[in-house]
Amino acid sequence: MNGDARGWRMALVPDALINPPEQARTALPDVLGVLEAGGYGVLQLPPKGGHGLLLAVIADQVAEYTHHGYAVVAVGVRGEPGEGLHWRRLAPLLRHRGVALPPRYLVCPEVDAVAEGQRFAAFLAGYDLPAEEQRRWRV
Repeated sequence: MNGDARGWRMALVPDALINPPEQARTALPDVLGVLEAGGYGVLQLPPKGGHGLLLAVIADQVAEYTHHGYAVVAVGVRGEPGEGLHWRRLAPLLRHRGVALPPRYLVCPEVDAVAEGQRFAAFLAGYDLPAEEQRRWRV
């Protein structure tokens, strides 16, 4: 059996960062590259629109990851509706499942992409579950 390459880390990432419009690609840091380098897996959030059932399934997945010792973060985009995170709909679904809201990082497209990528990497490097929770799950 192979180890989990994600390193016990998952990120909720909006569609706007995974499939950015052509004009936004140079303004954004390489979010997926930074996540991969940090050992994070990705749960893609849908684009804006009516995705109630899909958000419920994503909330179930986040609940499973958190209840099994994964550190989960949410990465949004400043300027996107709801930062691309569907927070008004997703937050109650997570709370209903007994999941604390994950820490959020907002990528700022109006900032230098290289500097923003470095700040994002520092945010990811500075977050993990408390040591007690790590020992509980990560045997």
